Amino acid sequence: MLTLLRPGAAHTDRKPLGRPFRIYQSAVVSSDLADGIYRIATPLLALGITRSAFAVAMVGLAVRLPWLVATLPAGVVADRYEPRTVMRWASGLRLVLMTLMCFLAVFDRLPLWLLAVTAFAIGCAGTFVDVAAQSALPRLVDKDQLPRANSSVQSTQMFLAQLLGPALGGFVVALGSGQGLATVAALYAVTVWALGRLPGGAVPDPVTAPAQPPAGAAGPVKGKVSFKALVSELGEGLRYFRGRPDLGRLAVAAAANNLSYSMCLTLLPLWAVAPGRLGLSETTYGLLLSCLAVGSVLAGPLTGRLVRRFGQQPLMRYGGPVLGLCFLALAVPSVPVVAAGLFCYGLVVIVWNVSIVSYRQTTIPAPLFGRVNAAYRWITWGVFPLGSLIAGALAATVGLAWVFLAAGAVPLLAAVAFPANATYVEKETS
Repeated sequence: MLTLLRPGAAHTDRKPLGRPFRIYQSAVVSSDLADGIYRIATPLLALGITRSAFAVAMVGLAVRLPWLVATLPAGVVADRYEPRTVMRWASGLRLVLMTLMCFLAVFDRLPLWLLAVTAFAIGCAGTFVDVAAQSALPRLVDKDQLPRANSSVQSTQMFLAQLLGPALGGFVVALGSGQGLATVAALYAVTVWALGRLPGGAVPDPVTAPAQPPAGAAGPVKGKVSFKALVSELGEGLRYFRGRPDLGRLAVAAAANNLSYSMCLTLLPLWAVAPGRLGLSETTYGLLLSCLAVGSVLAGPLTGRLVRRFGQQPLMRYGGPVLGLCFLALAVPSVPVVAAGLFCYGLVVIVWNVSIVSYRQTTIPAPLFGRVNAAYRWITWGVFPLGSLIAGALAATVGLAWVFLAAGAVPLLAAVAFPANATYVEKETS
């Protein structure tokens, strides 16, 4: 019988996470830092090639489109092959493409169309890395250590994505397009090197492994690759996801949060930077955003304790509504209130995400995890472009403050209509 991590239970998560996890984390850190620089640097590089707003927007779309296009296939591949191998090959492809882009940029031979195509290809490879990474982690630590391991990884990822990566992105591009891309290529090389040092062939221990596949779901046939087989395997994962209403509710809650997050971050500069209501300079606005990263970093050492104290289910159920309150705080035309809202968001979102990720890793059958996790992330990440569109429409019709009010209402309504509580219990098999 599968049970959730409960408050007050004895855990092994106080043990050291071990050398394989540290190697894994170093690979994830270098990869995420490179991605953070790359996502800022690529639009700036496009701006250096052309002043066309449409062309620059198309390059930005090429950076983000892979999450809609490549996520589901990445889940199939992550289940067919060892996650470490998928991460290494995809990281190697990113390294080759980035090196090529860097070489062309140095000699001023990087046309806009090639920048967009390469950005899309690098983004697709990065999607495979990200999907496989969540499949790899349960193979490296005990089940009871997953909350602490996920907390360590996610707080670092948030810090790199929201603070260090974007800051370095602007700096390295200021040095020159070739130098900026060379920095990204060097970090991808570190990722490939670290993944090469990660022990291969590790499988979950039978006692702590995620649930076994349901009857009739034998998992993919390794080595036999065909379009029909890939579609069949993808359908198997989607059917399992559809049969898990608990995962569906969690996906709705996460999608509501990401939609609201996209709405707020899209138009927060107009609200905060003068002549916006907060009246900040561009430099001060950067400091304001750093509150989000500071909250996420501080959440790292706290998350494991909170899971032990309260258990996963309350954190998953109430995390979404609390994030809605954080979005509502952004509508207040006061710098301290907005700063507090961003800080609290960074703190709560890490605790909430860690609880949800750890729950998925311990309840989704290991042979299906890549495909089911990809279906989950396709739903939850696919709303980001929609959030930007909704924010623009609301600001144009009813006013900028209503963007943040609506963003705060979305997670609260989702929590009422689809309560994100974990009710799944694996049935015992004879």
